Amino acid sequence: MSIPKPDGRLSVVIANEILTSPSSQRLIHRDQQDEETSDCPLLTPSPPPEPSSNNPLDGGGGGVIATGFKPHGEPPTTLDQTLCNNINSEDGLAFLNIVNSSCKQLNDEPSSRDPMVETSSNSGSSSDTNEPVCTQLLTQLNTAYNHLAPDAQALFYNQDNGGKPPLTGIQLVVPKPPKNYGFMSWNWPVIRKVCFWSLMSLFTGCIAIAIGIIATMPKKCDPRVEWWQGSLFYEIFPASFQDSYNNDGIGDFRGITKRLDYLQNLGVKGIRLNSIFRSQQYPQHYMDIESLTEADPILGDTADFTKMVSAIHQRNMTLILDLLLFPFVKDFGGSANLSSNDQFVRHKRNEAIAATDLPSRSETMESLLSAPVNPSVDVSSSTVRPTVPSFLEEHPVTKSIRHWSDLGVDGFYLKGLEHYTNEKNFVGALRLWKTILGSKRIMMCSENALLNVPDDVRDVILGRMDLVDVTLDVVNGTKKIMDEVSETLKGLLFQEAGYPWIHWSTGSVDKPRLASTLKVANASVAIAMMGMMLPGTPSIFYGDEIGMLNSESKEHQDLNHLYQLVPMRWDNQNSNDETFSKPTAAPWMPESAKPAATNLTGLLPEMSKLRNETMPIHIKVVIKNKVSTANGKVRYTMDDMIVIERWYPRRNTYVFVANLGMHSQTKDLSSLYYGGHVVVGPEHKLNRNIYFKELTIPPGEAFVIKLDK
Repeated sequence: MSIPKPDGRLSVVIANEILTSPSSQRLIHRDQQDEETSDCPLLTPSPPPEPSSNNPLDGGGGGVIATGFKPHGEPPTTLDQTLCNNINSEDGLAFLNIVNSSCKQLNDEPSSRDPMVETSSNSGSSSDTNEPVCTQLLTQLNTAYNHLAPDAQALFYNQDNGGKPPLTGIQLVVPKPPKNYGFMSWNWPVIRKVCFWSLMSLFTGCIAIAIGIIATMPKKCDPRVEWWQGSLFYEIFPASFQDSYNNDGIGDFRGITKRLDYLQNLGVKGIRLNSIFRSQQYPQHYMDIESLTEADPILGDTADFTKMVSAIHQRNMTLILDLLLFPFVKDFGGSANLSSNDQFVRHKRNEAIAATDLPSRSETMESLLSAPVNPSVDVSSSTVRPTVPSFLEEHPVTKSIRHWSDLGVDGFYLKGLEHYTNEKNFVGALRLWKTILGSKRIMMCSENALLNVPDDVRDVILGRMDLVDVTLDVVNGTKKIMDEVSETLKGLLFQEAGYPWIHWSTGSVDKPRLASTLKVANASVAIAMMGMMLPGTPSIFYGDEIGMLNSESKEHQDLNHLYQLVPMRWDNQNSNDETFSKPTAAPWMPESAKPAATNLTGLLPEMSKLRNETMPIHIKVVIKNKVSTANGKVRYTMDDMIVIERWYPRRNTYVFVANLGMHSQTKDLSSLYYGGHVVVGPEHKLNRNIYFKELTIPPGEAFVIKLDK
């Protein structure tokens, strides 16, 4: 019976009849024969060369008589010829578990009964006789081997044989020569080496890529912000900050340069100078400016200014100038400025300033909340040069911006811009000025400039301004602070992430000192810390970080409207105890009393560091589902206490707590938070756990808590 198999495989031919040799008959009828009686090394020709042997399984040969082979020179029987024909007619060979431990190297002399010897002799080669039988099986062409195995297809078993199946002959043949198997000629040692080193190279490359990704991965995934967004600003009145010891008692550019290390240690990124422009009597009448392109000589010359700017930039800080537009600039048309030499005109200006009735803050926020927003406005477009009237190129403000930008100034606060929003050239002027500055220099204005203006004016302000100044009323209680902060955070400027950032001001050049108006003198430091917890860009007026007071001198009553511009107190601020000016030089303004002692002194640098490194604090908004939401909120105000929360998704929440009253407060705020630990605060609270179940705060104290997740 012939069993066909797929091409290229070994084929198996099972004989239809059992060979009739006497030895085979005796082998078949043995009772103990219950397993296959042949394997690779036991394949022997049949009959054995010695006919006198009674049992072919006995003796040294130990071989099994395989049918289908005759002694050398004897012609094959008809059955043998039939089987060979059947084998040779097959395309493949079925592989019937011929692999066995008996496939071993034949190092002995080849047996004369081994058909491999006969085949090798006929081919004239004797080298194959020393190979394993399995190898000889694959290397011989059309060499048939007989194998005796139980007949699994027998329907009935011979009862005389104990019910065991009879044995049948199986012939194995390799139909193809070695040259037809291409893989046998391959250089497998080289192939193995190439595969191994290719795999190792791929593995090494994957490791290198992973290391490169980890090494170049940013340590923080915080959103990108510009230098003016969230940085600490410091406002200076130049004449009162530091005298360079030229015996005139007035601060100057050299004095500011001398104190830059102090500002850098404070964490300041932007230095904002109030009026530096030439006037008839500076600094007593600093508002009566005569030019927007000249600094007053008492502050220094151009070389002193450029050296100051260079020193600021070397410390990775920036410089912003206040441009006093009103009342110096008449309009945005082509007419010239009013002559400051005309006393009558100056008098009219002062009357105009006094008669100016600007809206209250409540009206300001109502206008911002109800103002329609143009969704098509491109707030980031500032690269296309607009078409503007030629006379705007010669306008004093345009010349001033070009002049100071060339000297290295990084931004301008257009003070009084709200007085010109109805000018027909207002939109063109703002576009021109922003084009001159570019994307890395900034423009600022007051929030009043957004009041009651046409849509095109509001759009150009939102698109060209980078900061909008908001001055908080912090002297009328914490409830007033919460109302103003909440109105601002819900207002127009927080509706889109691309709108200008808020510039939070708590002190100002034209308002009394915080330490002199608050109930607790040292609460001005707590107010400075509070400003650094709000979403936006905080600003500190010089001296508020140490609780400096107004001047209380009874002399120079003609200067009492400038008593908040007292000389900076430098005592206890440096090891040399240097003062504002030489002892022999009288300051232009009487000095204030020594600030009240506070345990918050020295906390602003730590607060600035926390703000720069902590994403929930230095980010302005959280954008979720394309909706911008301010990530800050005033959570509690009662009995002169205030609690401000800053949060961000999947980050720790930070809470600012301050007591601006005169009495110690103990509150149960467990309905708001459970607990955390202090990250910025007085020494006795720093790095200690805080629980809101019973929170005690002395008067004038403030600290920041990192809440537990």
